[in-house]
Amino acid sequence: MAASTFKIKVCGITQESNMLKIAALSPDYLGFIFYKPSPRDVSHSIKQLPLHQLPPSIGKVAVMVNIPLDSALDIVETYGFDLVQLHGQEGPGYCSEMRKQRPVIKSFSIKEQLPENLDYYYHSCDYFLFDTQSQLPGGSGKSFDHSILQDYREDVPFFLSGGIGPGYENKKNPLRHPALHALDINSRFEVRPGVKDTALVKSFIDKNREAQPEQQTQTQKL
Repeated sequence: MAASTFKIKVCGITQESNMLKIAALSPDYLGFIFYKPSPRDVSHSIKQLPLHQLPPSIGKVAVMVNIPLDSALDIVETYGFDLVQLHGQEGPGYCSEMRKQRPVIKSFSIKEQLPENLDYYYHSCDYFLFDTQSQLPGGSGKSFDHSILQDYREDVPFFLSGGIGPGYENKKNPLRHPALHALDINSRFEVRPGVKDTALVKSFIDKNREAQPEQQTQTQKL
């Protein structure tokens, strides 16, 4: 299977100074989590984050879990998010309505096989995201067997999440798939929940971009 170029998303940003330092490293996406049980939740602090200071090359992603559609749309419009990542039980109809306003990333949890309900979402999402099955959505730091995704033959591009850590580019069999759109990093790059280790993130971005020289360092948001 042919190798693919891919982008990088840093998820779980919670603090202004950390956000600006990570943004200076030019990731392709930054993710902000709206899920109150999460230690990375920004539901009550998003007003303090100067999202308008982020460069237009970085896609701002609102990560949501089972938020009523009207409330979700209000968050997107109020804070100017570029994409929406849905991490709950949102159905294809919800995704389609959201997609009228912003590109949609729909998350699916994986344990030992590809999800059986992907075909319900083919025409309602712009991207899929494959994460490790856990008790709470996202940020578990645990990985599933990425080789499962070699059986993925659909046209919907996907984000790969779940336990991706420093040194992933040197892993024995890092996933190279033509539909791989982005690597999504979070908890394994943190000083503490919601605060990223800038040096680790920089090293990850630099090494992965060196491994795919045809991809430009600066990318345009969708």
